[in-house]
Amino acid sequence: MSTSPIGQQFAPLLGIATLAGAVLLGFLLARATKRDERSRLRHRSSDLFRLLSGSLAGNVPGAALRRAARDAESENFWEAIEAIAATLRPRERRELARSLERSRHVLAECRSLRDDDPLRRELAARRLALIPVTRARRVLRRALVHGPEAVRLAAARALAVQRDLASLGWLLVHADTLSTRPVPALSGLLRSFGPRGRALLVTALERGIVDPRFERAALDALGLSRCRSARPGVEARLRSDALELRVAAARALGRIGMGESIPALMLALTDPAWPVRAQAAHALGRLHAAPAVEALAERVSDRSWWVRHHAAYALAVIGSEGRDALCELVVRSNDGFAREMAREALDRAVQRRSA
Repeated sequence: MSTSPIGQQFAPLLGIATLAGAVLLGFLLARATKRDERSRLRHRSSDLFRLLSGSLAGNVPGAALRRAARDAESENFWEAIEAIAATLRPRERRELARSLERSRHVLAECRSLRDDDPLRRELAARRLALIPVTRARRVLRRALVHGPEAVRLAAARALAVQRDLASLGWLLVHADTLSTRPVPALSGLLRSFGPRGRALLVTALERGIVDPRFERAALDALGLSRCRSARPGVEARLRSDALELRVAAARALGRIGMGESIPALMLALTDPAWPVRAQAAHALGRLHAAPAVEALAERVSDRSWWVRHHAAYALAVIGSEGRDALCELVVRSNDGFAREMAREALDRAVQRRSA
């Protein structure tokens, strides 16, 4: 039977439509399969997470946990470990590590740290950071020494979880191996070595840290940890030739919160650099430093807006003596900027008390 001219015209379009439909159907089926697979993996990770939680609570025998870990797929295992690690105290992490130290997944990541692929090595170090597995220490130290830098940082974080002070000592001597890392990242790394790590930082600060970025990171870490034994070494940095060290030292002293630092911070209010004066004023406010009221009142007339701001707000939190000094500035100061800043600080103090 002959095909009509119209049928001949639309036959190619019908073929294209059929092919497109088949492709679309295949795509939808593949997506549904992947969705089902993801759902299945989530369920398996959830089951392992419950077993991990039960083991730490003493409700699941160690042998049952090890069997479940052995039978789990790698992605399930590490997804569950990552989920639970964020909820654990250091002691619980160590207990979990002892239970899983011989897991095939842990051993696989130790082997991957010797891989030629830097991305795979970095992932291995990040995974081993989740639980402090002692048998991984040797390969992590090797990764710390040989790098590259992203692998070094991941290895350093894993060793910090293990409180490996030898690695911290090595980092302080070889700070240039993390040359592109910002100071906040270095500070967080140093803090993660724990209380004994802080003691090592205090000693290093007293002897002198060669790399200025690591020195600033150490100051920040000790300040954020409120490490009282670090006070003399931190105060000494207020006399440094390096501006950023003086700023970091003033900030750290405010965080450490010891009244013994008030004289050194009052002297820092006269520093030639306004960032140091500003941080010193802010620190004195945190210390509620009543002996510094007169010196802070003088700084409300500082040529730098930030110094005026921090000095006025410091006076506002010191107490009645500080607020009296602000009132005096509002009434008697010949500096219009000082009067404006004093009034602003007083208004904010009233708002805080009434809130």
